[in-house]
Amino acid sequence: MKKIVMVLVLLAAAMIQAGWAARPAGPQDNFRLVVLADRTGGANQKAFEMVLKDIERMKPDLVVTVGDFIEGYKDSAGTVKDWDQTLPMLKVLSCPVYLTPGNHDITTPEVRSIFIKKTGRNPYYSFDHQNSHFIVLDNSLVETLDKMEPAQIRWLEKDLKSIRKKSGIYVFMHKPFWTAGVGAGKPDKLHDLFKKYKVTAVFTGHWHNYASEVYDGVRYVVMGSSGADIGPTENVSLAGFYQYLWVTIKDGKFSPALVKAGNNYDLDYVSLKEEIFAHQIPGKAVFINGSELIEGKKFSSLDAKVRIMNLTDQPLKTEILWETAKNWKSGQDKIPVEIAPGDSFKSVFRFKGSGILYPLPVMKMSYPFGRDKVYNLEMTPSVARILECPRVKKSPAIDGQFEKNEWLGAGKVADFCGWDGNPATADPTQVYFMHDGENLYIAAVCRDTVMAQLKTAKTVRDDQVYNDDCIGFLFAANKDTVYQMYVNPVSTVWDQLIDNTRDDLDQKWNGGFQAKALAGESEWVLEMKVPLKDIGLTALDKNTELRMNIRRKQQRNNQSALWMYDWSYQTKNFGVVRFK
Repeated sequence: MKKIVMVLVLLAAAMIQAGWAARPAGPQDNFRLVVLADRTGGANQKAFEMVLKDIERMKPDLVVTVGDFIEGYKDSAGTVKDWDQTLPMLKVLSCPVYLTPGNHDITTPEVRSIFIKKTGRNPYYSFDHQNSHFIVLDNSLVETLDKMEPAQIRWLEKDLKSIRKKSGIYVFMHKPFWTAGVGAGKPDKLHDLFKKYKVTAVFTGHWHNYASEVYDGVRYVVMGSSGADIGPTENVSLAGFYQYLWVTIKDGKFSPALVKAGNNYDLDYVSLKEEIFAHQIPGKAVFINGSELIEGKKFSSLDAKVRIMNLTDQPLKTEILWETAKNWKSGQDKIPVEIAPGDSFKSVFRFKGSGILYPLPVMKMSYPFGRDKVYNLEMTPSVARILECPRVKKSPAIDGQFEKNEWLGAGKVADFCGWDGNPATADPTQVYFMHDGENLYIAAVCRDTVMAQLKTAKTVRDDQVYNDDCIGFLFAANKDTVYQMYVNPVSTVWDQLIDNTRDDLDQKWNGGFQAKALAGESEWVLEMKVPLKDIGLTALDKNTELRMNIRRKQQRNNQSALWMYDWSYQTKNFGVVRFK
């Protein structure tokens, strides 16, 4: 069964391609080449197997190495054993593989014959693939270009002279002699030949570090590592990762990319079942319920009730890590958790507060499942913010003036957060609430340090007020129906009704709201009268609750201030208004 693959190639960090030379197109010159970097010395076998798996998934037409395939540096018997153990690794590849000798492959003149016997090729050789010509050179036993045997240089020039109408010429050798020659601005007899005969690219290895340059139209590459150990950490900025070069030759055009191994996946890497399961983990397998927090009282303590259910058929081993800012402190920052299949874990984590609500504590954990999948969670306690809304005998005037004596004793909201759960960076906002049994009265005082940039473009009811500076509310008397409204600083109202049972929006719905907004020197004020029946409340008693969220939008700095940080139509994420 053929596999369809998806390749993730990270630009700059995992892919480097630009300025590559090209020769005239050959009509049949269309193939895919992989350049394989050093496997040794000090092979990381797991990394090498990952590279080979990546390559086979890509289905190239041929693979050419840049040397150092075996560990080497053994006597003849040890070298034979080394080849016998490593060559079978290449059976995972379904295309031809051409080996370049490295200093680990040919360590002495005596073991050169072993290379020939095991690979079936001389240490230096050439071959054609379609309309391209490939040359493999041997500099395994010498340290500088001037030490290369003259016979090999003569053979190289003769081979280059014999090439006729090839769309590409590619040269491979292990040690990057070019870095001390043309790369250092010094005479380089190999480069002179490559320039003269219009070689497309020269591939080398040995350093286990990647580098590339173009000189006189010839692309030079030092490959990094395809398995030679790179240490415990990667250095992506210097291409210090396990890698291979993927080269596409199409109509003679040479198009290479440096690929970071491990970023190549089967198309069925994540199944639909796994995707659905993963995104149901928060709220279906992991729950965090927070304390009730009453507005106007100091936020001095918070309980986070955590429940984790193992919905998999394997033991769930993880760790709970709490991250807090200075406003909350806990005695349990990290605990290990192990849950048997079908079981659950429950615990209450207690935090002491400084009086500042946001940011809330963040719980981090990983949830393993499926075919070695892991879902990483970051969750905050779903605190229940409670606003106590007093009943008044005399209703305030809805004139946008905000007379303090009219709003004495009103319930007040002044702590807001941004989308990230941190304190809101929008200018300060204060929202006041009262009721008279039939109507909810709201006053919003929105500070703004740059009133001249207040955006107030919308003047027609139900125009896109949410694109202006505005303040918005979500109200719900039950979980099925949500009433939403935004009002801008020139009193324009936009509203809609949301039916959660059908995921339906009714933007033609209009509430019978009275709204008046006025802008001053350093703030704008909104006052509203909202009939309770228009937001689903027909009668009030001591048990009546209205679920609510508040959002102020400040357009000049693209900021939002949220009462409950999850601004959605899911009423379980709303705060609560309690009528007194």
